Amino acid sequence: MTARSSSSTSSPRKLQYHIDDHDWISKLPDELLQMIVSKLSTEEAVRTSLLSSRWMDVWKWRSHLVLDMRKVLETTPKERLHRASVQLARSMTKVINNHRGHLESCTIQHYISQYKDGTLQSWIDSVTGLKHTKDLTLINYIPAIRRYKGANLLSLHPDTFSHHSLSSLSLCGFNLIGPDAFSKCKNLKTLNLINIVISQASVLSGVLAAFSSLEVIVLNVNFLTPRGVLKIENNNLKFLQLSSLNEIDRMEVYATCLDVLDIRFIKVNRDNFILVAPNIQVNKNSWLDNHGLNDCPHLYCNVSSHLAQEETNIWHEILGSGFFYMRRYGCLSVSVDITDPKEVEILNEVLLMWTNFVMELEIFFKHKKSHREEGECSTNDRTHAKLFPNADLYVYDMRLYNFDGSNEEEFAFVSRLLMQKPVILSMMIETSLFPPAKKFNAEAAVAKLMALPKSIIIGETPFWVSNFFFFFSL
Repeated sequence: MTARSSSSTSSPRKLQYHIDDHDWISKLPDELLQMIVSKLSTEEAVRTSLLSSRWMDVWKWRSHLVLDMRKVLETTPKERLHRASVQLARSMTKVINNHRGHLESCTIQHYISQYKDGTLQSWIDSVTGLKHTKDLTLINYIPAIRRYKGANLLSLHPDTFSHHSLSSLSLCGFNLIGPDAFSKCKNLKTLNLINIVISQASVLSGVLAAFSSLEVIVLNVNFLTPRGVLKIENNNLKFLQLSSLNEIDRMEVYATCLDVLDIRFIKVNRDNFILVAPNIQVNKNSWLDNHGLNDCPHLYCNVSSHLAQEETNIWHEILGSGFFYMRRYGCLSVSVDITDPKEVEILNEVLLMWTNFVMELEIFFKHKKSHREEGECSTNDRTHAKLFPNADLYVYDMRLYNFDGSNEEEFAFVSRLLMQKPVILSMMIETSLFPPAKKFNAEAAVAKLMALPKSIIIGETPFWVSNFFFFFSL
């Protein structure tokens, strides 16, 4: 076999081999082989090099690597964990060194031994500095015998994650002691800290302060000192997900561009949760249900038609993570422009992520000038028929804010809510903050809504207008 030498570039070079007439695989085009290998795990892809000479270098150009020693370590006796991890690490190093080109993503799941002997630092330097990895995930394998011990401390060289190509970083299963490794990280757009233990909230505040360019932050953290103040100040931040089992004194979020706030579980009362984010409406601490004894996830979302499809896909994946079959439960608050078909479509996509039951649904109607393209139908004609695409979705309590009774499309939207979908307990339309003329129009529209036929459910549904209650007999 003879082949041209190939250098590390971002795209594969065509290699020339002697083609055996009986080797039909060798006659397949490069594009087809690349597509086949891309569907395999990294381990399976490397093994394809044994199939024939034609396959020998194909896997080396794949754009995604997953180096996972967990499967082997989980069945390894604890006294042999170190030795087994060292042997696996040699194979993983060989894969990284033999890979050619750049990487879109790289996931490394390792044992603590690779951190102690410097192998992890070497891997990070290689996949970022040489492979120009865009999305890096580091997972510290923690067997049950070693959970939450000091050996999990992550202490890397300063500027470890500062390479200009790295835009997304995920860390899982570490103890963080300081922000040194995160200095000069203006390149990062996404940060995921999953199952992370940190000494106290102020340390996490310092870590996050090093990431001034972050647009997405996912925090699933525990504090060794369950007090203090967590401060997040970032005017580039668009997406924030919060999970913490520890009670802290106060949480402060200053994010003028924040569009999504996903609170999974935090022990912070509403009065001690400071949020300065113009796009997010937070009325009460719905994430503390039953006096804080049970978790009640609450998603706050400002629907925007300006989001890129790739950005929307990433957000949806994060929003569904951690839930059974990626179907959410809890409460939902959305700000949406009903006159914008794209925003209504995104609202439908968000509702599809829910289970069959929403504890509380809040809708804040946005009023902005509509810029419909020529020939585009209004939401009244095209989109309202698709409201609540999950036919089995029930809403326990619904609250509508900023309802404009003179807006035909908003009226049609609420009409569909009443006629298509059952609201089990109550629906409220807030009008108390309106000026007299607008309040009169809104309450007149509500009177028309009350005359509409309602969905058939068990019992009666109370209908609120400001502080007045009206009951529908259904």
